[in-house]
Amino acid sequence: MHCHRAILDTIRYLVDNGVKWRAMPADFPPWDRVYAFFRRWRDHGLAKEFHDGCGRGSARGRGGMRSRARA
Repeated sequence: MHCHRAILDTIRYLVDNGVKWRAMPADFPPWDRVYAFFRRWRDHGLAKEFHDGCGRGSARGRGGMRSRARA
């Protein structure tokens, strides 16, 4: 059994770095345990909220994209 903090850190790392599930560093819990936890979130509609609140999703949601300079 792994603590929820370690699982959340692993999911945050995955979202932020865009790595594949099986390519997770050995410092994190096993990918299949983390994926099972994430899948339960996804099935309950919580995964989108997590993704929007961290990593790439948060900058885009606040208008973090640069606009083109007009000539």
